[in-house]
Amino acid sequence: MKILLVDDEPFALRTLKEMIQGAKSSWEITAAVEDGEEAITVLKKHEVDLVISDIRMPAVDGLELSKYIEENFSTVKVILLTGYKDFGYAQQALRYGVVDYLLKPTSFESLFESIERIENCILKEKNIYRLTKKRERDILEKRLDDLLFGLPYPYYDDELIPKFHEILVFTCCLKDASLLPKGWVEIHAYSAIKNIIEEWFLPFGKAYVTVQEQHLAVIVFLNDTEEKSLVYKEMLGRLYETIQALLKIELIIGFGFPCRKLTELHVHYRESIYAMEDARKTDFSFVAFYGDIKQNTDEVKHLEKKYEGKKNRRVIEIVLEKMRTKLSEDITLKVLAEEVYLNPTYLGRIFKEETGESFSSYLIKLRIEKAKQLLRNPALKIYEVCEQVGYNDPAHFTHVFKKSLGITPQEYKLRS
Repeated sequence: MKILLVDDEPFALRTLKEMIQGAKSSWEITAAVEDGEEAITVLKKHEVDLVISDIRMPAVDGLELSKYIEENFSTVKVILLTGYKDFGYAQQALRYGVVDYLLKPTSFESLFESIERIENCILKEKNIYRLTKKRERDILEKRLDDLLFGLPYPYYDDELIPKFHEILVFTCCLKDASLLPKGWVEIHAYSAIKNIIEEWFLPFGKAYVTVQEQHLAVIVFLNDTEEKSLVYKEMLGRLYETIQALLKIELIIGFGFPCRKLTELHVHYRESIYAMEDARKTDFSFVAFYGDIKQNTDEVKHLEKKYEGKKNRRVIEIVLEKMRTKLSEDITLKVLAEEVYLNPTYLGRIFKEETGESFSSYLIKLRIEKAKQLLRNPALKIYEVCEQVGYNDPAHFTHVFKKSLGITPQEYKLRS
C-alpha cells in the first residue's frame, strides 16, 4: 500500500515516516511533505492509496486537502490527525469522505490499527474492481463476437463499448503452423499474438481480439489522434513486423473498410476474411486489403458458406443459453427467434442441423435433466420442481417425465 504523509512539523513528519516504514513491509511511503499544496502535486504525479495528514496547516489545510481528494481521487483513503478536540472538524471530515479521524497525541498502535483496516478495505475493493472489469471484458468480447455475425446487441450493454472515432476490423492467421517455434502449439501462438495486438494498439485506441476457427478476429476502436492519418495498410504492416520480431512467427492479415457503426461490423469482418484468404494464395503479400483483391465467385460462395455455418453455430449457442436460463418460463421457438432476429422456421431448421434434435425434443430433454437435479433435493416438493422446469400441470409433468425415464418423479425422488 502506497502512503503519502502530510504534516507541517518536520520532527513529527520524520518520526511518522520512520515508524510506519518499519511497521510492515507492504506499507510504502510514497512521499512525506509539509503542506497540502505539495501533497496535491504528489497526488497528480504518483500512485497513492492512503493519505495521512495533519489537519492544521498553512495554505491548504487537511480539510481542504480531503475535499480535493474526494473530488479528484475518490479511491484514495484519508486519515486526519489533529490536536484539536473539535467535533465540528470531525463532522466536516466525514463529509469529505475521511476514513478515520485521530486525535494527537495518538498512539502508534492506534494509528497502525487504522492503517491495517484501511489496507484490508483497499485490497478488497481492488479485488472487486478487478473481478468486475474482467466480467465486463468477458461480456464485451462475447457481445463483439455476436456483432461479427450480425447478431443483435443488447442495449443495456451499451456502456461497455469504448468511445471511438472509427472502428477497424481485421483478421489474422498463421502463415504456416508447421513453422512455429519448437514446443509451440497454435493456441499458445494465438494467445501470445492476442496479447501483443491489444498492447500494440493502446496509442491508437482499444483493441479486442477473439479467437475464431483457425484465425483471430480483431476489433479496434480507434481514437481520432494524429496517428489517424497513418494508412491502415502501413499500420498493420508495422504490427506484422512487431509480431514477427518478437515471436518469430509469420502471419497473414486481411482487413476491410473501416466503419463508424457497430451494426456494420459483420460486413467488414467478412471483407477481412476474404482479404485474408486471398493473401493465403500468395507468397509475397502478408497484409491484404479487401479493396485491392479480385474476387472469385466460387471462392466467395465457399467463404460465405463457412461464415454462415459459424454464424448458425453462434446463434444456436445463444439460443441454448437462453433456453437453459428460462426453463421455468413458457419458452417457444417463436419468442426465441424474435430475440435473435430470425424467422422461426429458419431457426428451427438450423437448430436441428446443429443439435441433431428438434427444438421441442431438446427443450424437453433440458427440462427433464433440470428436474432430475432438483428432485435430488429433499426439501423440494414435486409441484415445486414442476414449476421450476416450466410445467404448470403436475400431471402433465409426471407424464412427460415417465415417458422420458420410465419412472415417475416421485419414484425418482425416492431412489435418489
